[in-house]
Amino acid sequence: MKTKFRTLCLTMAMGMVTVLAACGDGGQAPSGDDRSSGESAEAPGGVCSLLTREQVDAVVPGNDGGREDTSLATAYKDVETEQCRYVHFEDTDMQFLDVFVYRASSDAGFRKVDISGRMLMGSPRKLDIGDISFLDDIDSRTIKVASSKGRTVFELSLNSKDAPAKSDQLINLARVLAGEL
Repeated sequence: MKTKFRTLCLTMAMGMVTVLAACGDGGQAPSGDDRSSGESAEAPGGVCSLLTREQVDAVVPGNDGGREDTSLATAYKDVETEQCRYVHFEDTDMQFLDVFVYRASSDAGFRKVDISGRMLMGSPRKLDIGDISFLDDIDSRTIKVASSKGRTVFELSLNSKDAPAKSDQLINLARVLAGEL
């Protein structure tokens, strides 16, 4: 229950950050390319570089290409945390995919992000990605795939009005991500 509450709070907070950032640009949605016309286009780095815009389009069509969030980098001792958020606005509807990657450098760090205990909560669908993985329906707009591979844990959390209908696409995206880690 605490994990779902924490995920819900984090998702809501990140959504507000994105909305407020859009409002700061005259109410326009982020375009995914804030560079001036004189700068060269560069591919995203870090966790955003693990998936292509086209791959993410399977769950968030028309996404912005992803934006890194480094504010979680030191959330846990012995754990490197990365996040990428892919967003698409359509009228008043916002859909987004959050990709979290946690890399533990010690067993103690891994215990802080280990997902094996989450399988006991609710009724997640077990998957065959990595060492342990599952799909969880958080609510009517949010589904999540979580997986661990060695001391690395990754989560893909999709929030959209048709999220439950995209579970197969999210699982396929998780398989691609697992191959990149």
